[in-house]
Amino acid sequence: MNNDVGSVTFTILCKIEVIVNSIKEHFNISYREAMDMFYHSKVYKSLEKEEAKMWYFSSNALFKMFLEEKETGTFSCGEI
Repeated sequence: MNNDVGSVTFTILCKIEVIVNSIKEHFNISYREAMDMFYHSKVYKSLEKEEAKMWYFSSNALFKMFLEEKETGTFSCGEI
């Protein structure tokens, strides 16, 4: 594995951990339910595409995008 790819993967995994915990607390649901919610979101699908560079955003910004998606069905990320 390329060291840069490994760093990006680690960064994404760390962000996912924070986002899922935020979802869990926000919706007062189990960690498993929060994981399912996030892994089925458009935000996650964008985050897993390395070329989209969504991992540049903070965990908090990604969580806000997730909430926007839950409310409106879509999300905006503005400019990095």
